[in-house]
Amino acid sequence: MAGYFLQLGLTGFGGPLGLANHMRHDLVDQRGWLKESEYEDGLAIATACPGPLAYQLGVYCGYVRFGVPGALLVAVTFALAPFLIVSLLAALYLRFAGAWEIRAIFYGVAPVIVALILKASWQLGRKTLKGDVVAWLFAIAAATVTVILERELVSLFIVAGLLGSLWFSRGKASPPPVKPAAGALLAFGIGSAGVQAPAVNLFLFFFKTGFLVFGSGLVIAPFLKAYVVDQYHWLTDRQFIDAVAIGMVTPGPVVITATFVGYLVDGFVGGLIATVGIFLPAVILTIVAAPVLRRYRSNAYVQGFVRGIVAAVVGALLGTTVLVARTSIGDVFTAIVALAGLAIVLRWVRLPEPLVVLGGAGAGLALYPWLQPAWL
Repeated sequence: MAGYFLQLGLTGFGGPLGLANHMRHDLVDQRGWLKESEYEDGLAIATACPGPLAYQLGVYCGYVRFGVPGALLVAVTFALAPFLIVSLLAALYLRFAGAWEIRAIFYGVAPVIVALILKASWQLGRKTLKGDVVAWLFAIAAATVTVILERELVSLFIVAGLLGSLWFSRGKASPPPVKPAAGALLAFGIGSAGVQAPAVNLFLFFFKTGFLVFGSGLVIAPFLKAYVVDQYHWLTDRQFIDAVAIGMVTPGPVVITATFVGYLVDGFVGGLIATVGIFLPAVILTIVAAPVLRRYRSNAYVQGFVRGIVAAVVGALLGTTVLVARTSIGDVFTAIVALAGLAIVLRWVRLPEPLVVLGGAGAGLALYPWLQPAWL
């Protein structure tokens, strides 16, 4: 199983649902390592809980088959190849950052990232909020706050979760309230927002962020923008966009973007610290909280809390799209690329997103020398 997840981390493209489908085909249908019911339980938990969906599902598969040692082994092997690939790319990025070819590539990629974040927010909202007007109002409020403040997103999610636990639980029959231990785990995962500097704080930031990733790995974008760029000033706007692009075009979970950010902040050690931080919550939730979550996931207050957070995440993604567009779209070329990218990913939903990103990179390389954009 360790060998399988090492290979999946090295070759797995297609986003969280694509990787989840690979696991179903390989582990259930082809190899028979997991029962259908075990896989579906893991998928339900990974979907309902914060954390990178595909990664958390993989850790759960290891846990079901081999207990805690299996979960830990999958946790390491699934993330190892993407970590090494992104660390290498980050080193090359720093080495050749002044080359015009690098700027040309990301000149075309940045507007594509705008389109992909917008698509991610739409898909997450359509699947989770559906026709719930109040949930969409939560999302609109979160989008507005994100655009205006550009920071303090964690407090926004806490408020959304608490309001959601009150509003969305109305009229629903509910099992007994969650025991204090489970409530403490939720509070621990969403609290501690006051991080101010790199080093150890790099781990604390990504550890906190790992508890707030729902749906697409692009949900990490609002946190990177609001904190890493606007509040802590660890990265510039351009570096932030480049980091998200790297996460998109490399195999494995998209949240491997954290490795690139950590490497730019504090070298290889920073990349390692950020990687452990972003993935550790998924391991904790699987090993410690999965039995509790399976027992209480039908609790109306827990469902309302999660629904409030998800609605705020959708809004934060929409707000982040506006913030990213400010620094990504500065001329006619980038506007055309953003619109074309959005049209392509909405029209051909099965088209691998890394191909769209590579298309933007090719367009940037072709036209940058001719356009010579002075606004970059």
